[in-house]
Amino acid sequence: MKRNRILAIGIALLLAVQLLTPLACAAGTTLKLTAPDKLPDVGQTFTVTAELTGNTGLAAVQLSLGYDDSVVECTGIENGALVAGMLAASNPYATRDGVGAILAAATTTAVKTDGSLAVFTFRVKAAGDAKLTLADALLSDTDGKALPLSYSLPALIAQGSGSDSGSGSGSDAEKPGTDNKKSEDDKKSEDEEKPEDEEKPADGAQEEVKAGSFRDVTSAHWAFASVERAAELGLVTGYSDGTFRPDTHVTRAQFVLMLWRMCGKPAAAKAASFADASADWYQDALSWAVEKGYVNGLSDTRFGPDAPITRQQAMAILFRLNGGQSGTELTLTGIYEQTFADSTTIASWAKDATWWAVYHELVSGVGGPPALVPGGGASRIAPEANASRAQIAAILLRYADQFMTMEEAA
Repeated sequence: MKRNRILAIGIALLLAVQLLTPLACAAGTTLKLTAPDKLPDVGQTFTVTAELTGNTGLAAVQLSLGYDDSVVECTGIENGALVAGMLAASNPYATRDGVGAILAAATTTAVKTDGSLAVFTFRVKAAGDAKLTLADALLSDTDGKALPLSYSLPALIAQGSGSDSGSGSGSDAEKPGTDNKKSEDDKKSEDEEKPEDEEKPADGAQEEVKAGSFRDVTSAHWAFASVERAAELGLVTGYSDGTFRPDTHVTRAQFVLMLWRMCGKPAAAKAASFADASADWYQDALSWAVEKGYVNGLSDTRFGPDAPITRQQAMAILFRLNGGQSGTELTLTGIYEQTFADSTTIASWAKDATWWAVYHELVSGVGGPPALVPGGGASRIAPEANASRAQIAAILLRYADQFMTMEEAA
């Protein structure tokens, strides 16, 4: 597995980042994006330049441009003069589903000159609307305070919002020793939770639902491309009635099974020994995940295979899978905590994993644009919400695209 170690954090890179103090927007510092008025022809390239004027002291920045990757692709990001002396990293191939191409940089000494932050290069793949958006614009000074910004956006680029969706309530099962009690709404019938109807690969007289044939996930659905590709790769399967049920929650056993499939179905040296987790369809996956330390039980004897997995639990598991090491996102903690309205509800054991996932754009906010994007403020990270099947399909593919080789993800 390839870990895309964007930045190493050997020393205290930026600062002990403080919780952001909200600041009103001011016209003094302006983030300006420059782009063509319209897309060029298919096969041609174009650039989007990000510049900062009226700079009062920049010490950390994260910029992300969202786009429809069926129409355009980001082929490269060139660091601008303002970040030339910073510890910087970029990922032009961030994810699918228009989540974005990302630049992040940080320094211990603030830069107070004006100039270019980055140049994003795109190639037009097909005719259509590129849906270019300013997904993130997170800039701070050496005290971790957000720079008060005004924005200058060309017609080709809109103000963005998060791309994954969903709501609900969940539990903190990934914290060792924490019990997980289902609510009445989560006590599904035996038939609904029956694995043969859902994540167990179909066999016998039951016909497996192939990618592109889910009648409840049309091309208009935000996760259509992710669900289709996840099914093609064998990470997920559909129900026997031809549906995918994208808004249905994912159970802990199902998530472990999907993760195991993504990693090539590795063998475990010994079987897991939870009293409540004996079903054959997920045993190999669970034994592997427990042996590697990727998942915890609800107690020493209970795993809770049928309990819904929450967004922060899924992020914690993927964080462990990736090695459990943080990077530049630690320098942006103060910004992230100000960006999401519900950041204080993230469990302490899940915070590093959550900001790691946000930084690598495995997840984004739900409910509206982030607070630091123009017009934003309603975005939530929804850590305790149950993760839906559509969300998990998208998150796993984003992870595979960034941290796994093409052979592993194929």
